Amino acid sequence: MRIGKNPKKRRTKSKSAPLPNPHPNLVVGQISANLIDSLYGPLLRQIAEQSIENYADELLTWNELQLNEAIRTKDAMGGEDGVEVQVDIDGTIEDTELNVVNTPKPAPPLFSASADLESLEQLLTDLSTHFTSTYKAHANIQKFERLLDEKYGRLRPFIESHPQVEWAFKKIQRKYAKGEFSPIGKRPIGLSSAIMMLFMLRQRVELSVLILIGLFTIVGLQPWALVFIVTVGRYSVEKRRKKRLNGMAKKVKVVESYYATDKEESEESEKERKYQFLKRAVGTKFNAADLTLRDEKFDVICLGAGVEALYAAALLARAGKNVCVLCPNEDASGCVSITKCSKGMWGAEVPFDIHSHSAAYISKQQSLLAPALCTSTDAQGGIRFARVGSEADGYAHSILSVPGLGTNSSKYEDIEPVVLNSRGASEIAQFCYNVLGDGYPTIDEGGNDDGNSVSLSYLKACSQINAGAGDYYLSRLFPANSSSESAFKSPECNAYRSSTIRSASAFLNKCVPLHPHVRSFMGAIGMMNENLNPDKTCMAAHVSNLCAMTSVEGLSYPVGGPRALCHALASVIEQCGGRVVTSVTMQELLFDESKIGDQPDKKDNPRCRGIRLENGMEVTTASGGSVISFLGFIPTFLHLMTDETRTADSVPMGLPALTERRPLMKVLVGIKGTKEDLNLTGADWYRLPNATVPRDELDENGQVRFGAIGIDDGSGDSDDKATMDVLTSDHDPEDETAATALSGKRGERSKGGASTTSAKAPPRKKFTTGVSWMKVSFPSAKDPSWKERHGNITTCVVTVEADDDFVKLFDTKPKVFSILKKSEGDLERFRDRVLKDLLEIFPQIQRKDIDSVAVVGPIRAGLTHDPPKFAIKGNRPVTPHPGLVMGGSDLTVGDSFSGSIAGAWLAANAVMGYSFIDHLYLRKNITSDLRQFLDDPSMAVERNGKIVEDEAVPYKREIVGIDKKGDQSNESGSKTAESSKEE
Repeated sequence: MRIGKNPKKRRTKSKSAPLPNPHPNLVVGQISANLIDSLYGPLLRQIAEQSIENYADELLTWNELQLNEAIRTKDAMGGEDGVEVQVDIDGTIEDTELNVVNTPKPAPPLFSASADLESLEQLLTDLSTHFTSTYKAHANIQKFERLLDEKYGRLRPFIESHPQVEWAFKKIQRKYAKGEFSPIGKRPIGLSSAIMMLFMLRQRVELSVLILIGLFTIVGLQPWALVFIVTVGRYSVEKRRKKRLNGMAKKVKVVESYYATDKEESEESEKERKYQFLKRAVGTKFNAADLTLRDEKFDVICLGAGVEALYAAALLARAGKNVCVLCPNEDASGCVSITKCSKGMWGAEVPFDIHSHSAAYISKQQSLLAPALCTSTDAQGGIRFARVGSEADGYAHSILSVPGLGTNSSKYEDIEPVVLNSRGASEIAQFCYNVLGDGYPTIDEGGNDDGNSVSLSYLKACSQINAGAGDYYLSRLFPANSSSESAFKSPECNAYRSSTIRSASAFLNKCVPLHPHVRSFMGAIGMMNENLNPDKTCMAAHVSNLCAMTSVEGLSYPVGGPRALCHALASVIEQCGGRVVTSVTMQELLFDESKIGDQPDKKDNPRCRGIRLENGMEVTTASGGSVISFLGFIPTFLHLMTDETRTADSVPMGLPALTERRPLMKVLVGIKGTKEDLNLTGADWYRLPNATVPRDELDENGQVRFGAIGIDDGSGDSDDKATMDVLTSDHDPEDETAATALSGKRGERSKGGASTTSAKAPPRKKFTTGVSWMKVSFPSAKDPSWKERHGNITTCVVTVEADDDFVKLFDTKPKVFSILKKSEGDLERFRDRVLKDLLEIFPQIQRKDIDSVAVVGPIRAGLTHDPPKFAIKGNRPVTPHPGLVMGGSDLTVGDSFSGSIAGAWLAANAVMGYSFIDHLYLRKNITSDLRQFLDDPSMAVERNGKIVEDEAVPYKREIVGIDKKGDQSNESGSKTAESSKEE
């Protein structure tokens, strides 16, 4: 209301009177289904009543007209009275005397009387009843029949004959309408409680189980939905597991043994024929005139020699790949023979095993080798392994000579050798108690109490760390910082990953603070195959070696030596269509020339497509093929790449932080006499100055100042800040230091102006008799078939580090060695020093027993086992160049049979391209697929009515054997070929 003004009156519209309802029987807003009663009936009744009234009016009018006409006629005839007029019942006047003209009578309508109205009422009633009851029922019946046909179709007869089925469906529909079938229901526990429970279970249950628990407790997924998810997931997993991936052949080729023949022969002639195979070098020597090697396109080219290269090639060949192995050696097995010798007993047929082929964890090795070796008659291709040592010495496989160990002095003359056998950690702890002053190892029934033994506690801790080694190396198959690599986060894997960036001495000083002799002993076992102090040894390599050397399985050696094993692998490759070519001199890797020199994107590196040989021949791959290098990271990226191809972005990440291990010299000694005559053992002998007992001191505060383990004789390389900077952070692509080192331009100045070479030269490295690191091995003493094959001779291989007269270290990034020219005088002096040391260590060998001596080397030994080798992100099979894959022991722990096989296995899986879901969750890889699709061999071979086993190298079984059931009879617990295949 406005002040001072009267409120306005609202105008209201006048309401008009409602219109009359034309159909009073109908209600507005309601529709009646009975139209006869509500609409048509009243109308027809109204029409009928109106028709009767109209007809009555017309009839009354006509009667009046008739009467009036009769009266007028009578008047016209004279108006006589008394004339009688007869009127009929219908009103017609009949008078014979009067001549009256009648007017037409009105025709009766449809409704002319009340009887007609009653008939109409009856008709309407009948019609209304028909359409509201009988007709509607028929219509409903027809509609119901139509709905049944639409709903059930062809199943209608079955539903009609089995009504309980329909009842069950209706019951399910009712429950669904009520929401009883919803997959998501009410959470069984509170949200905060569910999160806490999942957090506590995260490290104790598998990821898949943890996800199901989370769906049940957080999302509220009902049990039947979880069962459905598990069922579907299980079906999908099994379907994926049985699927052949990435070009794997539908039918894995069944091969025959490399020594198989159709001829019938005696046992002696068969044995002699098999022995003759082992006198041949593995592979076919390269022939420059053979152009088929140039013209053929291979799916995979393997560069390298030895078991690792042939093993990866055999796996890929069985997977359907066309494989070519190019070996720089004359023998693809890696063995070397003494050819320059006047004695007739020494020649190319006598192989010297210059590499380490003693296998730890033989049960696992057999499981890995079986898919590559399996033939139609034997799951291991006839290859057998014999344990090193004998039952009398506990299957001793290694003898360690550490300065000061077991004495109070570090003098070399006080050295007491230590024997390692297959009696496990308890034997090591007992030795530490008896000799080194460690605590007594008491073990209860549960095996949890170590007593006062520090050594036993340390070995158990290393075993727990080593449990994650498999997952750690498997994670290296996938790119760095990828989500797939982060999936490998188990506690064991994390523990091993943490150990890769730490030195062994840090753990030894912390875990064994009061026992320097035990500390030295553990350091010796952890790094026997390289002259590397624990201060520089990676803890991961230390742990792996320690567990392998103290395993209850001991070490095993292939019967027939590496030649027998490599002959079997090469035969598989060749029978599957591949080739093994030896004596190949390689010049450089070939890349896609269209992308070289034009790389705007870091990932746009040229694809490797083959290798160019020294004579100019190019061996190339097919489209999408791969080249696997088993030569090592340093030779591959520094020696086989041109400066134009090699850039800071085209090398593995962190490569400048690596250090090449000092090359090795091998002295081959041919000795007259058997191992029994010379009282020799198959155990390898090591001198380990790198593990010399430390001298601990007490400072002013009474704290222990740990002494350095080992003697630094100048052979090692101290850690510098630049190397650790490259290790802990990704190298700058514009860093000229890395580019200069990788391009081979040594001695130039870096970006900051500092020289890449060391300012102070380290002391010269020279082999010193009785002091330097040394390994002595008798391969012939490890092989139980040697005496039958070669008679009264013994082979000895002495391994030492190359002197500075033969190699030169360049303090570049990475640190590499250059092979120098060898003079005859230097070689003779070096040989004499080594022989003198050998004869002093093994006095039972007289100089008169030595028939021949040869020096082989320097031989590149891969990467040193320091933390950068394991910590860099680029140490993985996949390289920045598509099509180039790395394999071999540089990926794992070097100079070991197990590490070489594991590195070859990783390379083969990288070529096949299995995803991390296949590896981590499905446990699907190249060996599991081959094991799944290979036909089971017939383990029984009948000869002269007897069932015998199919062996590549027959020998007198003293240690290892397989009975008719396929179970090994050796005491190491090694699994048989068949059980390994089923594992």
